[in-house]
Amino acid sequence: MNNSSYAELWRLVNEYEEDVKIIRRDKMIMLNYPKLFTMSVASSFEHKIKTLLSDFIQYPCGPISTTFPKIHVLSRKGGGKPLEDKMFAKLVGFENAGILVLDASKFYDLFGGQAFKDDVSTNFEIEKQRRILEEEGIIDKLVGLLGQDDRYDKDYAQHSDIRDRLLLCSFDNAEKAYLTLKMKRNRVAHDYMNGLSDSFEDIRNFYCDAILYVIGLEKAIENVTRLPV
Repeated sequence: MNNSSYAELWRLVNEYEEDVKIIRRDKMIMLNYPKLFTMSVASSFEHKIKTLLSDFIQYPCGPISTTFPKIHVLSRKGGGKPLEDKMFAKLVGFENAGILVLDASKFYDLFGGQAFKDDVSTNFEIEKQRRILEEEGIIDKLVGLLGQDDRYDKDYAQHSDIRDRLLLCSFDNAEKAYLTLKMKRNRVAHDYMNGLSDSFEDIRNFYCDAILYVIGLEKAIENVTRLPV
């Protein structure tokens, strides 16, 4: 589940899997792994999305005032925040009295609504299928090595699990996974010691779904951006 833009995140997964073999799970370093991964994932996604939004603001595919009227209205509101921060805030993920509120519709509306969401979904599906083929290629190479070394058996099981998760992942699930990570990141940021009860494996599963959505979202933003040649 690697991606060149987020290679360091998967490196953290691999290091956790090595450390968990030799360090007790009740040690503080292991208890902090889920928090570290949550912060790292959500912050990396946020940085990339905001960078693309900043590019769009500078080089939109059409006049913002007429082509993207809701962004134009948002830009005229006070508050002193950069426009990309205001736009990013429309990707809603928070908890209200124990109820999760996860909603990306207001973000899609900034770019025209359903047509933009459809583009995100199409890009999500392309990335999902690309990754399925990638995992199946790795699995095919490992089949002939099964039983020769525990390392190959472990790799086969890991890539099979990833492939199976990809096959089951829907666009709605991936969208919710990303917004959930956004919410969990804010919870950890406000209460690092007690703000997260998820295991590392829980957060890794959110990540495996969320990255498909984020890449779909990134490509959709790029499609409404006209960078200078």
